[in-house]
Formats: sequence, C-alpha cells, structure tokens
Amino acid sequence: MKKEEILLGIDWGESAIGLAFSRAGLVIPLKVTSGKSLDTALGEISRIALESKVTRLVVGLPLTYDDKETAQARKVRVFVKRLKMRLKLPVEFVSEYESTKNALVSALDLGVSKKRRRVIDHISAALILKSYNSSVNPPTLE
Repeated sequence: MKKEEILLGIDWGESAIGLAFSRAGLVIPLKVTSGKSLDTALGEISRIALESKVTRLVVGLPLTYDDKETAQARKVRVFVKRLKMRLKLPVEFVSEYESTKNALVSALDLGVSKKRRRVIDHISAALILKSYNSSVNPPTLE
C-alpha cells in the first residue's frame, strides 16, 4: 500500500511566507510567517514540516504569463535550496502566476475583512497546493 503524502505548500515572499497543508487531496491554509529573517523562517517551516510528518514540499515559483522565470523566482530557488539542506524532502515547484490575485478573490468570496485581507499568503499557498494536486491527480469523469 502506498504511503499517503502530506504536502506543505509554501508561498515565499521577502516579508511574508504563506503555508498550507494538503493530505488526501484536502487543502487547508495554515498560517503566514515572517520572511524577514531567513534563519527564523527556515527554523519555523522545518519545525512545522517535521512535527506534521510532511513528505513533500510544494513551492510556488513566480513565473511570467509565458512561464519565464522572474528575479523573484531566483530568490525562491535560493530559499528552497537552504530549506532542502535542512529537511531533505522532495520539492516540487508550481507556477504561482496570479496566485495572489486569485487568493484575494477567494478571500473576498469567503467574506474576509479588509484588515485581514492584507495577509493572504496562506491562501496563496493553498491555491498552489490545489494547482499541484490537480496536475498530479487530474479529475476524472466516472
């Protein structure tokens, strides 16, 4: 029997990092942590991943509409390289093109207050995981 994967979705930003979980196709926004101190962020994400028995990291990669890497994408890759050195987990990258815009739309749909909408990175991380799950297990018609 194949072991069920527990995914940690990451929407990295220099000031805020959104985190979300996925298990058995269910995606849950988790939290937003500060990205201002790289070592502190790496420590917190590592702790969460180990405590939750995460088996794979899914990281949003900022690409242009035509799938070209941005300067921010290179920063994400540096962050992921450091995180992989700590966790030794497989990492999948998912284009996060328009994930922040889509997260804002989701927050509006859910009735999230204007004040709380300023920090929606965990919703972006959840959308990144949903995108990954859809690409790995596309829906089928039965």
